[in-house]
Amino acid sequence: MVNRLIVVLGSGPGLGVATGSKFAAQGFDVALLARNAERLQEDVKTVQQSASNVKVHPYTVDISDHVALSETLKKVEADLGAPEIVFFNAARVGSSKIGETPPDHLLEDFKTMNIGLYTAATWAIPHLTAAAGRPGAHPSFFLSNGAIYEQPIAGFFALSMQKAAQFNFTSSLRQILGPKGVHVAVITIAAIIRDDHPVLNPKNIAAQYWNLYEQNEDSWEFNVPMGDIQELHDILRGQ
Repeated sequence: MVNRLIVVLGSGPGLGVATGSKFAAQGFDVALLARNAERLQEDVKTVQQSASNVKVHPYTVDISDHVALSETLKKVEADLGAPEIVFFNAARVGSSKIGETPPDHLLEDFKTMNIGLYTAATWAIPHLTAAAGRPGAHPSFFLSNGAIYEQPIAGFFALSMQKAAQFNFTSSLRQILGPKGVHVAVITIAAIIRDDHPVLNPKNIAAQYWNLYEQNEDSWEFNVPMGDIQELHDILRGQ
C-alpha cells in the first residue's frame, strides 16, 4: 500500500500552496515546510479547503539550516509516514550585482536552494525507491526551477547561479533514481508567477506537476519549460 503524502519544501501563498492544494484535492495528505509560522497557518487553511478529508500539517523550519531540516523531515515521517512525492520549492529571490553583492549573501542562497535541496533528496531517496513498483505508486521528486539557470540575467546573477546548480544536481539525481523507478522532474519557469498570468499562474503550474505525477515511466518528462524568458527581460527593463 502506498502512503499518499506530498511534502512541500518552501510553502507560500503562490506555487507551494497551489501545488499542495492540487494534490490534497486528489486525496493526498500534505506536509508544508517554511520558515514563517504565521503564514504557514494560513497556508494550511487554504490547502485544507481543497479537501476536508486529508491531513495538512505545517512544519516551521529554516530550510537553510540542514541540521534543523533533517530533524524536521524525520518529524514529518513520524507524523504522516513516508512520502510518495517530494516537491522542493524553496528559494531566495532578489536582485544582485556582481562586485557589490557580499559573498555571505551567496552563501545563504546556496544553503537554502542547494544544501536544502540536497538534504531533502538525501532524506527522500530511500522512501521514494521503496515506493517504486508498488501498485498505484508514482514516487516522484519535483523541483521548481527558473529559465535563468541557462539564460542568466546579470542583475540576478546570484539567483541564476543557484538555479544552475539546482538543475545540475537534479539532473544527477535523475540518473540515480530514474532506473530505480522514481520520477525526477523539473518545471522551468521563464518569467514571474502571477495569479492573473494566462500561463504562469500558480494553479496552472500546479496542474502541470499533477500531470508529471500521473505520467507512466515510459513517458516521463524531465524538464518542462513554461513561459517566455523574453517576458521576464521586458519586465526587468521596465523597472
